[in-house]
Amino acid sequence: MLSVNTELFWILVGMTAATLMQAFVLLGILLTMRKAVRTVKEQADEYRGKLTPVIESSSQLISTGKDLVAVTKALVDNLKPELETAATELANMTREIRDQVDRLQSSVDDVVQKAHSQADRMNGMTTSFLNGVDRFGTFLNEAVHAPIRQVNGFVAAARAVVETLRSPAPARPRGAAQGPQPASQAVRSEDDKDLFV
Repeated sequence: MLSVNTELFWILVGMTAATLMQAFVLLGILLTMRKAVRTVKEQADEYRGKLTPVIESSSQLISTGKDLVAVTKALVDNLKPELETAATELANMTREIRDQVDRLQSSVDDVVQKAHSQADRMNGMTTSFLNGVDRFGTFLNEAVHAPIRQVNGFVAAARAVVETLRSPAPARPRGAAQGPQPASQAVRSEDDKDLFV
């Protein structure tokens, strides 16, 4: 009986250790994902910081280009078609640069949003897994303890029966005052003697 309890104890210790190991692995994954999200956010902020001056410089370049076009237009009216073409191309280039910067910003925001959603998803999966492990532990606890309680009850009952059978029969006074014993008691005492041989 002691070895069964010891084996059950070591089985439960092993299962608890495995559950704790899985919890630590999931915690490590969660911490790694948080660090990755933080790194992506820092890089997005860095890109935003680098691209903002480029956009401002492009705006200043556009306004400077327009001023230059106006001065040049006043000076050389005969080159008007070529200068208008150059100004239009410059405006188109600036617009394309702005569009590319906007697309890049959108991509960075999309990456940050996906990283946040993945972190939330991982958090939900971890919580769901740990709840499942908890439910499994409760089920396993009930599945192991119920048969053990039944076996313990059976052993206690068997022990009580054996102790009852081993106890000596109560002493009966001998003599004439007792009178004759009924036949059933005489047979029972003969059976009792046979039991304890």
